[in-house]
Amino acid sequence: MSDSLYQRFKEVLKRLSLAPNQQIVIALGGGADSQTLLDCTMRFRQDNPTYRYLAVHLDHSFHPDSAVWSSSIENAVKKYSVDTIFEPLTVKVEPRQSKEAAGRERRYQRLYELSDDDAVILLGQHRNDQIETFLLQLNRGSGPKGLSAMAEVHGWHQQRRLVRPLLTVSKTEIYQYAKQHQLHWIEDDTNYDTRIERNFLRHNVIPLLEQRWPQFGDSVLRSANLCAEQQQVLEQLIDDKLKQQLITHRLLGLGLPVDALRNNDDAMQRALIRRWIERTSDGVVSLPSYQQLEQIRQQAIAARADTKMQVQCAEYTVHCYQMALWVSAVVSLQISDSVRVNEPGYVQLPSPWGCLLVTQSLLSLGPVAILANKPVGKFAHPRRKGRKTLNDWLKQAQVPSWLRQSAPLLQVGDEWLWNPLVGWLCNTGEPKIEAAQLEQSEPTWLSAAD
Repeated sequence: MSDSLYQRFKEVLKRLSLAPNQQIVIALGGGADSQTLLDCTMRFRQDNPTYRYLAVHLDHSFHPDSAVWSSSIENAVKKYSVDTIFEPLTVKVEPRQSKEAAGRERRYQRLYELSDDDAVILLGQHRNDQIETFLLQLNRGSGPKGLSAMAEVHGWHQQRRLVRPLLTVSKTEIYQYAKQHQLHWIEDDTNYDTRIERNFLRHNVIPLLEQRWPQFGDSVLRSANLCAEQQQVLEQLIDDKLKQQLITHRLLGLGLPVDALRNNDDAMQRALIRRWIERTSDGVVSLPSYQQLEQIRQQAIAARADTKMQVQCAEYTVHCYQMALWVSAVVSLQISDSVRVNEPGYVQLPSPWGCLLVTQSLLSLGPVAILANKPVGKFAHPRRKGRKTLNDWLKQAQVPSWLRQSAPLLQVGDEWLWNPLVGWLCNTGEPKIEAAQLEQSEPTWLSAAD
Protein backbone atom coordinates (compact mmCIF):
# COMPACT_ATOMS: atom_id res chain seq x y z
CA MET A 1 0.00 0.00 0.00
CA SER A 2 2.85 2.37 0.91
CA ASP A 3 4.64 1.86 -2.39
CA SER A 4 1.39 2.18 -4.34
CA LEU A 5 0.63 5.53 -2.73
CA TYR A 6 4.13 6.86 -3.37
CA GLN A 7 4.07 5.65 -6.97
CA ARG A 8 0.86 7.59 -7.61
CA PHE A 9 2.42 10.65 -5.95
CA LYS A 10 5.55 10.36 -8.08
CA GLU A 11 3.60 9.95 -11.33
CA VAL A 12 1.75 13.22 -10.70
CA LEU A 13 5.00 15.14 -10.14
CA LYS A 14 6.72 13.55 -13.13
CA ARG A 15 3.89 14.77 -15.39
CA LEU A 16 4.64 18.37 -14.37
CA SER A 17 7.84 18.51 -16.50
CA LEU A 18 9.67 20.55 -13.89
CA ALA A 19 12.76 22.56 -14.79
CA PRO A 20 16.05 22.37 -12.84
CA ASN A 21 16.08 24.69 -9.80
CA GLN A 22 12.29 25.11 -9.93
CA GLN A 23 10.70 25.63 -6.52
CA ILE A 24 8.48 22.96 -4.95
CA VAL A 25 6.50 24.27 -1.97
CA ILE A 26 4.82 21.85 0.44
CA ALA A 27 1.76 23.44 2.08
CA LEU A 28 2.16 21.81 5.44
CA GLY A 29 -0.68 21.27 7.89
CA GLY A 30 -0.71 19.09 10.95
CA GLY A 31 -2.85 16.19 9.74
CA ALA A 32 -1.77 12.79 8.46
CA ASP A 33 -2.49 13.89 4.88
CA SER A 34 -0.02 16.78 4.82
CA GLN A 35 2.59 14.78 6.75
CA THR A 36 2.24 12.02 4.15
CA LEU A 37 2.57 14.67 1.44
CA LEU A 38 5.80 15.92 3.05
CA ASP A 39 7.27 12.45 3.46
CA CYS A 40 6.52 11.55 -0.18
CA THR A 41 8.07 14.81 -1.33
CA MET A 42 11.22 14.11 0.65
CA ARG A 43 11.44 10.64 -0.89
CA PHE A 44 11.02 12.27 -4.29
CA ARG A 45 13.84 14.70 -3.40
CA GLN A 46 16.31 11.84 -2.96
CA ASP A 47 16.05 11.03 -6.67
CA ASN A 48 15.43 14.62 -7.78
CA PRO A 49 17.82 16.92 -5.90
CA THR A 50 17.94 19.54 -8.69
CA TYR A 51 14.72 21.22 -7.50
CA ARG A 52 14.44 23.63 -4.55
CA TYR A 53 12.19 22.40 -1.74
CA LEU A 54 10.38 24.51 0.85
CA ALA A 55 7.90 23.40 3.54
CA VAL A 56 5.50 26.13 4.72
CA HIS A 57 3.25 25.91 7.78
CA LEU A 58 0.87 28.83 8.40
CA ASP A 59 -0.96 28.96 11.74
CA HIS A 60 -4.10 31.10 11.80
CA SER A 61 -4.58 30.32 15.52
CA PHE A 62 -8.21 29.23 15.26
CA HIS A 63 -7.63 26.43 17.80
CA PRO A 64 -6.37 27.19 21.34
CA ASP A 65 -3.69 24.48 20.95
CA SER A 66 -2.52 25.57 17.50
CA ALA A 67 0.76 27.11 18.74
CA VAL A 68 1.64 23.88 20.57
CA TRP A 69 0.75 21.88 17.46
CA SER A 70 2.91 24.10 15.27
CA SER A 71 5.88 23.62 17.56
CA SER A 72 5.34 19.86 17.57
CA ILE A 73 5.12 19.72 13.77
CA GLU A 74 8.21 21.90 13.38
CA ASN A 75 10.23 19.52 15.55
CA ALA A 76 9.04 16.54 13.52
CA VAL A 77 9.99 18.20 10.22
CA LYS A 78 13.58 18.80 11.32
CA LYS A 79 14.53 15.21 10.53
CA TYR A 80 14.12 15.95 6.80
CA SER A 81 16.60 18.86 6.76
CA VAL A 82 14.39 20.83 4.40
CA ASP A 83 14.02 24.60 4.28
CA THR A 84 10.95 25.61 6.29
CA ILE A 85 8.80 28.62 7.06
CA PHE A 86 6.63 28.40 10.16
CA GLU A 87 4.68 31.55 10.92
CA PRO A 88 1.41 32.73 12.49
CA LEU A 89 -1.26 34.38 10.35
CA THR A 90 -3.59 37.22 11.19
CA VAL A 91 -6.95 36.47 9.60
CA LYS A 92 -9.60 39.14 9.12
CA VAL A 93 -13.10 37.64 8.87
CA GLU A 94 -15.46 39.77 6.79
CA PRO A 95 -19.20 40.05 7.56
CA ARG A 96 -21.14 37.02 6.29
CA GLN A 97 -17.87 35.15 5.71
CA SER A 98 -17.09 31.91 7.52
CA LYS A 99 -13.96 31.73 9.61
CA GLU A 100 -12.79 28.68 7.67
CA ALA A 101 -13.18 30.46 4.31
CA ALA A 102 -11.32 33.54 5.60
CA GLY A 103 -8.50 31.37 6.90
CA ARG A 104 -8.24 29.50 3.60
CA GLU A 105 -8.08 32.74 1.59
CA ARG A 106 -5.39 34.17 3.87
CA ARG A 107 -3.30 30.99 3.66
CA TYR A 108 -3.43 31.02 -0.13
CA GLN A 109 -2.52 34.70 -0.19
CA ARG A 110 0.53 34.05 2.01
CA LEU A 111 1.56 31.03 -0.07
CA TYR A 112 1.50 33.30 -3.10
CA GLU A 113 3.70 35.84 -1.31
CA LEU A 114 6.23 33.21 -0.22
CA SER A 115 6.56 31.34 -3.52
CA ASP A 116 8.35 31.95 -6.82
CA ASP A 117 6.38 33.03 -9.87
CA ASP A 118 6.70 29.52 -11.39
CA ALA A 119 6.52 27.54 -8.14
CA VAL A 120 4.71 24.25 -7.82
CA ILE A 121 2.66 24.32 -4.60
CA LEU A 122 1.76 20.88 -3.27
CA LEU A 123 -1.52 20.53 -1.35
CA GLY A 124 -2.61 17.55 0.73
CA GLN A 125 -6.23 17.17 -0.37
CA HIS A 126 -7.22 13.56 -1.00
CA ARG A 127 -10.03 11.41 -2.38
CA ASN A 128 -12.35 11.94 0.59
CA ASP A 129 -11.89 15.72 0.35
CA GLN A 130 -12.85 15.53 -3.32
CA ILE A 131 -16.09 13.69 -2.56
CA GLU A 132 -16.99 16.20 0.17
CA THR A 133 -16.25 19.14 -2.14
CA PHE A 134 -18.48 17.68 -4.87
CA LEU A 135 -21.41 17.29 -2.45
CA LEU A 136 -20.92 20.79 -1.04
CA GLN A 137 -21.00 22.21 -4.56
CA LEU A 138 -24.07 20.13 -5.36
CA ASN A 139 -25.86 21.57 -2.33
CA ARG A 140 -24.99 25.09 -3.57
CA GLY A 141 -26.60 24.40 -6.93
CA SER A 142 -23.31 24.62 -8.84
CA GLY A 143 -22.95 23.90 -12.54
CA PRO A 144 -20.21 21.86 -14.26
CA LYS A 145 -17.41 24.13 -13.07
CA GLY A 146 -18.33 23.80 -9.39
CA LEU A 147 -19.06 20.08 -9.72
CA SER A 148 -15.59 19.59 -11.21
CA ALA A 149 -14.55 20.00 -7.56
CA MET A 150 -10.74 20.18 -7.21
CA ALA A 151 -8.31 19.79 -10.09
CA GLU A 152 -5.22 17.63 -9.67
CA VAL A 153 -3.19 20.40 -11.36
CA HIS A 154 -4.51 23.95 -11.42
CA GLY A 155 -2.88 27.03 -12.93
CA TRP A 156 -2.58 29.85 -10.40
CA HIS A 157 -1.03 33.35 -10.08
CA GLN A 158 1.56 34.06 -12.81
CA GLN A 159 3.04 30.66 -13.68
CA ARG A 160 2.43 29.03 -10.31
CA ARG A 161 0.57 25.73 -10.18
CA LEU A 162 -1.46 24.21 -7.35
CA VAL A 163 -0.90 20.46 -7.38
CA ARG A 164 -2.78 17.79 -5.41
CA PRO A 165 -0.75 14.57 -5.79
CA LEU A 166 -2.93 12.62 -3.32
CA LEU A 167 -6.28 13.40 -4.92
CA THR A 168 -6.91 9.75 -5.88
CA VAL A 169 -5.71 8.44 -2.50
CA SER A 170 -8.24 7.62 0.22
CA LYS A 171 -7.97 8.76 3.82
CA THR A 172 -7.61 5.11 4.87
CA GLU A 173 -4.59 4.68 2.60
CA ILE A 174 -3.05 7.87 4.00
CA TYR A 175 -3.40 6.64 7.59
CA GLN A 176 -1.85 3.31 6.61
CA TYR A 177 1.09 5.10 5.00
CA ALA A 178 1.55 7.45 7.97
CA LYS A 179 1.54 4.59 10.47
CA GLN A 180 3.88 2.41 8.39
CA HIS A 181 6.41 5.26 8.08
CA GLN A 182 5.94 6.33 11.72
CA LEU A 183 5.02 9.88 10.82
CA HIS A 184 4.01 12.46 13.41
CA TRP A 185 0.63 14.14 12.95
CA ILE A 186 -2.04 15.99 14.89
CA GLU A 187 -5.66 14.92 15.25
CA ASP A 188 -7.64 18.19 15.30
CA ASP A 189 -10.74 17.68 17.45
CA THR A 190 -12.61 20.35 15.45
CA ASN A 191 -12.64 17.88 12.55
CA TYR A 192 -15.38 16.05 14.48
CA ASP A 193 -17.56 19.11 14.93
CA THR A 194 -20.52 18.23 12.70
CA ARG A 195 -21.86 21.77 12.88
CA ILE A 196 -19.28 22.42 10.17
CA GLU A 197 -20.74 21.42 6.80
CA ARG A 198 -17.75 19.43 5.60
CA ASN A 199 -17.56 17.48 8.86
CA PHE A 200 -21.30 16.76 8.74
CA LEU A 201 -20.85 15.20 5.30
CA ARG A 202 -17.71 13.35 6.38
CA HIS A 203 -19.18 11.71 9.47
CA ASN A 204 -22.96 11.58 8.97
CA VAL A 205 -23.72 11.50 5.26
CA ILE A 206 -20.99 9.88 3.17
CA PRO A 207 -20.61 6.73 5.35
CA LEU A 208 -24.38 6.17 5.07
CA LEU A 209 -24.31 6.62 1.29
CA GLU A 210 -21.34 4.27 0.90
CA GLN A 211 -23.04 1.71 3.12
CA ARG A 212 -26.04 1.75 0.77
CA TRP A 213 -23.98 2.10 -2.44
CA PRO A 214 -20.39 0.84 -1.92
CA GLN A 215 -19.26 2.38 -5.25
CA PHE A 216 -20.74 5.79 -4.42
CA GLY A 217 -17.33 7.45 -3.95
CA ASP A 218 -16.05 6.15 -7.29
CA SER A 219 -19.21 7.41 -8.99
CA VAL A 220 -18.72 10.88 -7.49
CA LEU A 221 -15.11 11.03 -8.70
CA ARG A 222 -16.18 9.92 -12.17
CA SER A 223 -18.88 12.60 -12.27
CA ALA A 224 -16.40 15.25 -11.13
CA ASN A 225 -13.98 14.23 -13.88
CA LEU A 226 -16.74 14.34 -16.50
CA CYS A 227 -17.81 17.79 -15.33
CA ALA A 228 -14.20 18.97 -15.50
CA GLU A 229 -13.91 17.64 -19.04
CA GLN A 230 -17.16 19.32 -20.11
CA GLN A 231 -16.04 22.58 -18.49
CA GLN A 232 -12.72 22.48 -20.33
CA VAL A 233 -14.48 22.06 -23.68
CA LEU A 234 -16.94 24.84 -22.82
CA GLU A 235 -14.15 27.22 -21.84
CA GLN A 236 -12.31 26.57 -25.11
CA LEU A 237 -15.46 27.37 -27.09
CA ILE A 238 -16.21 30.49 -25.04
CA ASP A 239 -12.60 31.67 -25.34
CA ASP A 240 -12.85 31.39 -29.13
CA LYS A 241 -16.02 33.45 -29.02
CA LEU A 242 -14.51 36.08 -26.73
CA LYS A 243 -11.22 36.34 -28.61
CA GLN A 244 -12.43 38.93 -31.10
CA GLN A 245 -14.78 40.69 -28.69
CA LEU A 246 -12.77 41.78 -25.64
CA ILE A 247 -11.37 45.29 -25.49
CA THR A 248 -8.63 46.75 -23.28
CA HIS A 249 -8.30 49.80 -21.08
CA ARG A 250 -4.97 50.67 -19.46
CA LEU A 251 -6.57 51.13 -16.05
CA LEU A 252 -9.39 48.61 -16.20
CA GLY A 253 -7.86 45.68 -18.05
CA LEU A 254 -10.17 43.55 -20.22
CA GLY A 255 -13.66 44.82 -21.00
CA LEU A 256 -16.66 42.96 -22.40
CA PRO A 257 -18.67 45.10 -24.88
CA VAL A 258 -22.41 45.03 -24.28
CA ASP A 259 -22.99 44.36 -27.98
CA ALA A 260 -21.03 41.10 -27.63
CA LEU A 261 -23.81 39.89 -25.32
CA ARG A 262 -26.91 41.15 -27.10
CA ASN A 263 -26.66 38.82 -30.10
CA ASN A 264 -26.76 35.68 -27.92
CA ASP A 265 -29.40 33.87 -25.88
CA ASP A 266 -29.59 34.12 -22.08
CA ALA A 267 -27.51 30.98 -21.37
CA MET A 268 -24.70 32.08 -23.67
CA GLN A 269 -24.75 35.58 -22.17
CA ARG A 270 -24.24 34.11 -18.69
CA ALA A 271 -21.45 31.86 -19.96
CA LEU A 272 -19.68 34.79 -21.63
CA ILE A 273 -19.90 36.94 -18.49
CA ARG A 274 -18.61 34.16 -16.22
CA ARG A 275 -15.66 33.39 -18.49
CA TRP A 276 -14.83 37.08 -18.97
CA ILE A 277 -14.70 37.59 -15.18
CA GLU A 278 -12.38 34.59 -14.86
CA ARG A 279 -10.07 35.87 -17.57
CA THR A 280 -9.91 39.46 -16.38
CA SER A 281 -9.00 38.33 -12.85
CA ASP A 282 -6.70 35.42 -13.84
CA GLY A 283 -9.20 33.07 -12.17
CA VAL A 284 -8.35 34.21 -8.65
CA VAL A 285 -11.71 35.72 -7.64
CA SER A 286 -14.90 33.85 -6.89
CA LEU A 287 -17.47 33.80 -9.64
CA PRO A 288 -20.74 35.68 -9.07
CA SER A 289 -23.72 33.80 -7.71
CA TYR A 290 -26.56 33.06 -10.12
CA GLN A 291 -28.53 36.02 -8.76
CA GLN A 292 -25.54 38.37 -9.17
CA LEU A 293 -24.88 36.99 -12.64
CA GLU A 294 -28.47 37.64 -13.70
CA GLN A 295 -28.29 41.15 -12.29
CA ILE A 296 -25.13 41.82 -14.34
CA ARG A 297 -26.63 40.28 -17.47
CA GLN A 298 -29.96 42.08 -17.30
CA GLN A 299 -28.45 45.47 -16.53
CA ALA A 300 -25.88 45.04 -19.31
CA ILE A 301 -28.52 44.14 -21.90
CA ALA A 302 -30.55 47.22 -20.94
CA ALA A 303 -27.52 49.54 -20.80
CA ARG A 304 -27.39 52.86 -22.62
CA ALA A 305 -24.55 55.33 -23.09
CA ASP A 306 -25.38 57.12 -19.83
CA THR A 307 -25.93 53.96 -17.73
CA LYS A 308 -24.20 53.97 -14.35
CA MET A 309 -24.25 50.29 -13.54
CA GLN A 310 -22.64 48.91 -10.37
CA VAL A 311 -23.11 45.27 -9.30
CA GLN A 312 -21.06 44.31 -6.25
CA CYS A 313 -19.79 40.76 -5.86
CA ALA A 314 -17.49 39.31 -3.21
CA GLU A 315 -14.11 40.87 -4.02
CA TYR A 316 -15.01 43.12 -6.94
CA THR A 317 -17.61 45.32 -8.59
CA VAL A 318 -18.85 45.07 -12.18
CA HIS A 319 -19.34 48.46 -13.85
CA CYS A 320 -20.62 49.57 -17.23
CA TYR A 321 -18.47 52.25 -18.89
CA GLN A 322 -18.53 53.33 -22.54
CA MET A 323 -20.96 50.48 -23.35
CA ALA A 324 -18.68 47.76 -22.00
CA LEU A 325 -18.48 45.81 -18.74
CA TRP A 326 -15.43 46.17 -16.48
CA VAL A 327 -14.29 44.49 -13.26
CA SER A 328 -12.95 46.77 -10.53
CA ALA A 329 -11.53 45.74 -7.14
CA VAL A 330 -13.82 46.63 -4.24
CA VAL A 331 -11.00 47.87 -2.01
CA SER A 332 -8.60 50.42 -3.45
CA LEU A 333 -5.49 51.76 -1.81
CA GLN A 334 -6.19 55.35 -0.81
CA ILE A 335 -3.61 58.00 0.07
CA SER A 336 -4.69 59.40 3.43
CA ASP A 337 -1.92 62.02 3.61
CA SER A 338 0.13 63.77 0.99
CA VAL A 339 3.42 61.94 0.44
CA ARG A 340 6.60 63.90 -0.15
CA VAL A 341 8.92 62.32 -2.73
CA ASN A 342 12.52 63.04 -1.73
CA GLU A 343 14.48 60.45 -3.68
CA PRO A 344 14.35 59.11 -7.24
CA GLY A 345 12.76 55.70 -7.69
CA TYR A 346 9.38 53.96 -7.77
CA VAL A 347 6.34 55.43 -6.01
CA GLN A 348 3.27 53.25 -5.39
CA LEU A 349 -0.05 54.77 -6.45
CA PRO A 350 -3.66 53.97 -5.43
CA SER A 351 -5.03 50.82 -7.04
CA PRO A 352 -5.40 50.31 -9.98
CA TRP A 353 -3.04 53.10 -10.99
CA GLY A 354 0.17 51.10 -10.62
CA CYS A 355 3.33 53.07 -9.85
CA LEU A 356 5.59 55.89 -11.05
CA LEU A 357 9.31 56.05 -11.67
CA VAL A 358 10.39 59.51 -10.53
CA THR A 359 13.75 60.80 -11.82
CA GLN A 360 16.32 63.00 -10.15
CA SER A 361 15.87 65.59 -12.89
CA LEU A 362 12.23 66.05 -11.85
CA LEU A 363 13.16 66.36 -8.17
CA SER A 364 15.65 69.08 -9.04
CA LEU A 365 12.84 71.31 -10.39
CA GLY A 366 11.18 71.78 -7.01
CA PRO A 367 9.39 69.99 -4.14
CA VAL A 368 7.58 66.85 -5.38
CA ALA A 369 4.64 65.20 -3.60
CA ILE A 370 1.71 62.83 -4.21
CA LEU A 371 -1.41 64.71 -3.13
CA ALA A 372 -4.05 63.18 -0.86
CA ASN A 373 -6.73 65.78 -1.71
CA LYS A 374 -7.59 67.30 -5.07
CA PRO A 375 -7.09 71.06 -5.33
CA VAL A 376 -10.14 73.09 -6.33
CA GLY A 377 -10.31 75.55 -9.19
CA LYS A 378 -9.60 75.36 -12.90
CA PHE A 379 -6.35 74.30 -14.51
CA ALA A 380 -4.70 74.84 -17.88
CA HIS A 381 -3.03 72.18 -20.02
CA PRO A 382 0.10 73.39 -21.86
CA ARG A 383 -0.93 71.61 -25.07
CA ARG A 384 -4.68 72.27 -25.02
CA LYS A 385 -6.98 75.27 -24.99
CA GLY A 386 -9.13 76.42 -22.09
CA ARG A 387 -9.16 75.85 -18.35
CA LYS A 388 -11.10 73.06 -16.65
CA THR A 389 -11.62 71.50 -13.25
CA LEU A 390 -9.59 68.41 -12.41
CA ASN A 391 -12.70 66.27 -12.68
CA ASP A 392 -13.36 67.53 -16.21
CA TRP A 393 -9.75 66.87 -17.26
CA LEU A 394 -9.99 63.32 -15.85
CA LYS A 395 -13.29 62.75 -17.62
CA GLN A 396 -11.80 63.97 -20.91
CA ALA A 397 -8.86 61.58 -20.38
CA GLN A 398 -11.41 58.71 -20.16
CA VAL A 399 -10.91 58.01 -16.49
CA PRO A 400 -14.09 56.22 -15.29
CA SER A 401 -16.19 58.10 -12.73
CA TRP A 402 -15.58 55.58 -9.91
CA LEU A 403 -11.79 56.04 -10.25
CA ARG A 404 -11.64 59.82 -10.43
CA GLN A 405 -11.70 60.34 -6.68
CA SER A 406 -8.64 58.11 -6.19
CA ALA A 407 -6.84 59.42 -9.28
CA PRO A 408 -3.26 60.26 -8.20
CA LEU A 409 -1.85 63.77 -8.66
CA LEU A 410 1.85 64.48 -8.59
CA GLN A 411 2.58 68.04 -7.53
CA VAL A 412 5.78 69.83 -8.55
CA GLY A 413 6.38 73.14 -6.83
CA ASP A 414 3.28 75.20 -6.14
CA GLU A 415 1.97 75.48 -9.68
CA TRP A 416 2.12 72.16 -11.53
CA LEU A 417 0.11 68.93 -11.22
CA TRP A 418 0.54 65.73 -13.21
CA ASN A 419 -1.64 62.67 -13.75
CA PRO A 420 -0.61 59.66 -15.88
CA LEU A 421 -3.56 59.95 -18.27
CA VAL A 422 -4.05 63.73 -18.22
CA GLY A 423 -0.44 64.96 -18.27
CA TRP A 424 0.68 68.33 -16.86
CA LEU A 425 -1.76 70.93 -15.54
CA CYS A 426 -1.01 74.43 -14.28
CA ASN A 427 -2.97 76.67 -11.90
CA THR A 428 -1.40 79.96 -13.05
CA GLY A 429 -0.91 81.83 -16.30
CA GLU A 430 2.82 82.43 -15.94
CA PRO A 431 4.45 79.52 -14.07
CA LYS A 432 7.96 79.75 -12.70
CA ILE A 433 8.84 76.32 -14.13
CA GLU A 434 8.43 76.07 -17.90
CA ALA A 435 6.34 73.24 -19.36
CA ALA A 436 9.25 72.13 -21.56
CA GLN A 437 11.40 71.46 -18.50
CA LEU A 438 8.68 69.30 -16.94
CA GLU A 439 8.03 67.35 -20.11
CA GLN A 440 11.71 66.43 -20.36
CA SER A 441 11.61 65.12 -16.78
CA GLU A 442 8.16 63.49 -16.90
CA PRO A 443 7.77 60.40 -14.68
CA THR A 444 7.51 56.94 -16.22
CA TRP A 445 4.13 55.42 -15.51
CA LEU A 446 3.68 51.66 -15.07
CA SER A 447 -0.01 50.85 -14.89
CA ALA A 448 -1.25 47.80 -13.02
CA ALA A 449 -1.96 46.20 -16.42
CA ASP A 450 1.65 46.63 -17.64
